[in-house]
Amino acid sequence: MGFKGIYQHKSSVSKTGLLFLLIFVSVALHNFLFTTFLFYFADNSILLLQYLLGNEDVLERILTQQESVNYLKLMQLFSGVGLFITPILLYAHLTDFDFKFNRITRQNTILVVAIMMLITPFVGLLLEWNMQIPFPSFDMPAWLSPLFDSEETVKAFLKMNTISDLLYTLIVIAVVPAIGEELLFRGYLQQKICKWLKNPHIAIVIIAFLFSAIHLDPEGIIPRFVLGVLLGYLYYWSGSLWLPILAHFVNNAQAVIFSYSLFKVDNGAYSILSETKIDPMLGLFSFCSVIFLLYVLYQNLNIKKG
Repeated sequence: MGFKGIYQHKSSVSKTGLLFLLIFVSVALHNFLFTTFLFYFADNSILLLQYLLGNEDVLERILTQQESVNYLKLMQLFSGVGLFITPILLYAHLTDFDFKFNRITRQNTILVVAIMMLITPFVGLLLEWNMQIPFPSFDMPAWLSPLFDSEETVKAFLKMNTISDLLYTLIVIAVVPAIGEELLFRGYLQQKICKWLKNPHIAIVIIAFLFSAIHLDPEGIIPRFVLGVLLGYLYYWSGSLWLPILAHFVNNAQAVIFSYSLFKVDNGAYSILSETKIDPMLGLFSFCSVIFLLYVLYQNLNIKKG
């Protein structure tokens, strides 16, 4: 395309303004496309459109109908692509921005998958501790509610009866967030802040906090922050965005696959995932195992660089 790199030599202020403009236009366009799709193809489009406009009172009725739940998943897919993927890729094309999609080895891929599977008990323990902190109540504005999943919505999303349901849910909950959020937080913001501060470690911590805070979930802010730090170091050590994307995908996909394979009944899957207590010794083993594998990964990445 002839527009590649046309903003490459513009000032940082101009580039930032361009990114915000692209995000605004992209979100508006994707919302328009989804609304148009609902209007022409959804039988209960009125209810869905009311929820899209911020009417939370209709959510309970929507969640009782599997077809409507599938449309909610589609809405989340459109929102994720429109907010994260489309604008940041267009920005990269117009400014010739390099996300560092460098090749990763099979050994490092296996190590990252193992790390993300082993860290689950430790993250679960952090979540238990986090939920004991008495955060002040927070009422989300009605117009923001469709962008963030409530507990009831997550339960409905995890009801999967077929392989098609599983694949659809994986795309919505694992693939799109892993690609989109890593493009923005690690690929773009971490690089930018690292260049400004000249300190990659502070940049990783700042982005991890932003990554956790933007989900507007105080009860999960600590484990999500820890995961954000881990994703940041995977990017910093490897110099490739593929590693944090892979790690993010594995983290999100575990819950979906676990729900489908073991608890395909009512809300049982979500209840077990959210209410199971983690043995502190298991959490300690998880933490130590992850630290060891991270050391192996770090040594391996440095050897490859050398």
